[in-house]
Amino acid sequence: MHLHRHSIFLICISLLVIGFTPLVYAQSTKYPYKLTRFVLVDATLNQPKTTNYTPGVGQQHKSVAIMTLNPDVIVDTLLNKPYNDEWISELVTNVLVKKQRPLASNEWLQIDQLKEDHTKQQVELYISIQTSKPVNQLDKRSGTRIPRTSVEGVLGVVPLDEKRWMLVGDLELQIPELWKVNQALDFRFTRTDIDYTSTSLRIQQPIHEQFLLDAFIELEQRDSVYQQSIVGLGGRLLVDADREYSLNLAWENSSSNRQLQTNLHSYQGIAVELGTYQRSKIAEWNLTTQLDLRSTHQKSTQIGSQFPGNTTQWLHSLHLKTTLESPIIGAGFVRLNQMYDKVWADELSWTYAIVFGGAKSLPGFYERQFDAQWAYRFKTSYVIRMKDNDYWEFFTAGAYFQFFEPNMEVPSTNQTVWSAGFSYSFRTDFGSVQLALATPLWSIYKGSKLHLNVGH
Repeated sequence: MHLHRHSIFLICISLLVIGFTPLVYAQSTKYPYKLTRFVLVDATLNQPKTTNYTPGVGQQHKSVAIMTLNPDVIVDTLLNKPYNDEWISELVTNVLVKKQRPLASNEWLQIDQLKEDHTKQQVELYISIQTSKPVNQLDKRSGTRIPRTSVEGVLGVVPLDEKRWMLVGDLELQIPELWKVNQALDFRFTRTDIDYTSTSLRIQQPIHEQFLLDAFIELEQRDSVYQQSIVGLGGRLLVDADREYSLNLAWENSSSNRQLQTNLHSYQGIAVELGTYQRSKIAEWNLTTQLDLRSTHQKSTQIGSQFPGNTTQWLHSLHLKTTLESPIIGAGFVRLNQMYDKVWADELSWTYAIVFGGAKSLPGFYERQFDAQWAYRFKTSYVIRMKDNDYWEFFTAGAYFQFFEPNMEVPSTNQTVWSAGFSYSFRTDFGSVQLALATPLWSIYKGSKLHLNVGH
């Protein structure tokens, strides 16, 4: 009899558990976690220095997970809403529309922190707008710090003769913080021709949050005949994250061991360079513009007037670059790059030739294949962003230019070249890697080229 009562007791307990389980599940489904706080920040706006963000009056007084993102707070609000993905997506969309802050083609939303209080069944959500660049590697042009040292390089091959090829390329090393924020070092070495070598070193010293001072030296040798050295000092004014102005003063010394019919292949000169950089929006398209103007007063270092012609002159150069990016169209976005370079004077030395071709300047051709007196280049591409900041890019590129001719009495000829191809960029532990395959179109230049670009 005792065992029978015990059995009845166990059966009753089991029935109670079975009966209450659906009720508990129903209650948990009916009343999910509440979203008590929502924070959305724009981590794409680069400030001159790191800003710690803490809650306002009446809120929890402790730093949040986004404190190192240099954020600009779009919204920080207290709520009491059921938490679900669909409602959060609608909330973010409404906030961005109200703030007139559409996402660009290379931006996305990232959850920085999701704080759950299981006891109170509450959730706090922190979201930030990110760009294709890593958070700890901000835009160099904006003047903000880039915490990581980076290495970028291009590899290629050029033919020496019918049976021999030579490996060429360039290397750039950037150390963005030597001893403090914005104190940077930039070293570049280029050897993209059997007879061409260029080396430069630039050191940046912050004077103020919006003013940076640069000191630089450049050494260049071409064809084992022409040597040029440049030593200069410059300053950059960072008006805001989208505007920058620069002024550079430099002393130049150029020499040639070849006897040419001009006095100005060996000269000394003083150069002044003005530059501007600006980012803006045109009907939801992102526009970036860079303009550099340079004037150099040259004086011959030849002993006496050995040849007829000028012993002093002014030489001018212009560099204009624009990049236009569309909003998302289908799976990706459209990118339009244009670049115009020109140099003019009574007499031109080879050190001022506009040299282009290869991975960075004109894919589908050899590195530094063309010398020009002026050149217009463009690249139209459709970019598809994959996961982990990987990219596919399908492009058409071209250039219209005038061949470089130092002797102004000899008429120069113009040429147009085209190419098309695609590239794939992916990130690794040591930086980004880009593989590009391109081929010339409708041209006397034949053969597809495979370019390898290792960047930061």
